[in-house]
Amino acid sequence: MNVRALLILSFLPGLLQAQQWIPMEPADRPITVTASGIVASADALRFGPPPSRSWRITITELATEGSRVEAGDVLAKFDGSATDDRIRTLGAELNAKRSELAALQETQASEIEDGKVRLAAAKSTADKAARKAAAGADLFASLEYKKLLEQKAVTEKIYRREEQRVELVARVRQSKQAELEADIRRLESELAGAESELESFTIRAPRQGLVIVGTNRQGQKLDTNEAVNPGMVVVELANENDLIIQAEVFEFAANSLAIGQAAMISIDAAGGSELQGKVIDVASIVRRQSQYSQAMVRDVSVSLPPDMIGELRPGMSAKLTIIIDTQRNSLAVPDEAIQYQHGEPGVVVRGEGWRPVRLGRASAGLHIIEAGIAAGEEVGL
Repeated sequence: MNVRALLILSFLPGLLQAQQWIPMEPADRPITVTASGIVASADALRFGPPPSRSWRITITELATEGSRVEAGDVLAKFDGSATDDRIRTLGAELNAKRSELAALQETQASEIEDGKVRLAAAKSTADKAARKAAAGADLFASLEYKKLLEQKAVTEKIYRREEQRVELVARVRQSKQAELEADIRRLESELAGAESELESFTIRAPRQGLVIVGTNRQGQKLDTNEAVNPGMVVVELANENDLIIQAEVFEFAANSLAIGQAAMISIDAAGGSELQGKVIDVASIVRRQSQYSQAMVRDVSVSLPPDMIGELRPGMSAKLTIIIDTQRNSLAVPDEAIQYQHGEPGVVVRGEGWRPVRLGRASAGLHIIEAGIAAGEEVGL
């Protein structure tokens, strides 16, 4: 016999003496579904990047993860340099158009006065020629009178043309002014839109709450100088007075969940004691667990005891045990008592050793034994 075998034999009595044995007794066993989740706010506002002219936009300022903010505090800022440049360009164009309109109006005012003078002079000349022609032919020589009549006709024509010119010039003046005013209105509208767009690059808290920074596609917390796409959650504002547990449950197990089922909650950061809650929501949509996983899951929400909410914070990890059914008069062993040999489950029976068993459903850290163990036998841990 080699040294290794002698050492095993020498320690065997102590190992057998230290073995803990659990008597198998039938009882009503709760059938459970287990899941891991986090403490989250049921009343959380989510904010993403603002609409912009580019697909990706850079974060220039971000509130600290876990900080508490008041209404009006900055949650995030985004790079608005392109929009800022556009605002300056539009402002310069608008000022140029306004100056052009002011100069046009000044020139047109002068043209209007000149037109009035020219029109008055033409009218005066026409009236004078008409008075001379009305004096009568007997006062003038025949040739001279014909000249007076011709002069009257010419001055009247000049007056009518001057009237027409004044009307046409007024139309041209109105057209030029209307064109400039339309350009000014367009630039004012574009400038107001750009200024509103620039304001949207700063996200402020609409209320007080706890800041939770979003994650990128790799699951890492976002940070300043990082580019984000539309649809991404950059920051959340959580209400700490309305907390729940959010968890992912595999699709096959989620089919047994229903609203109102009891749930036991264990939160290590809160001392690890078991809390009582209830299932308040089971998502109807099945999704992949993550970008790199093919497992299909459904989201589940569980309520928390109101007297414990003040001691918890969003982001704390939690373990859920949700009771979905009860199996009457059943035998069950702790999970740590189950040993596998050649891929087959079994337990160590006192006085006999390892024995294969047929496992049933999970029951709050235990597994129901469908066959292989009888009541009264003892199983080792």
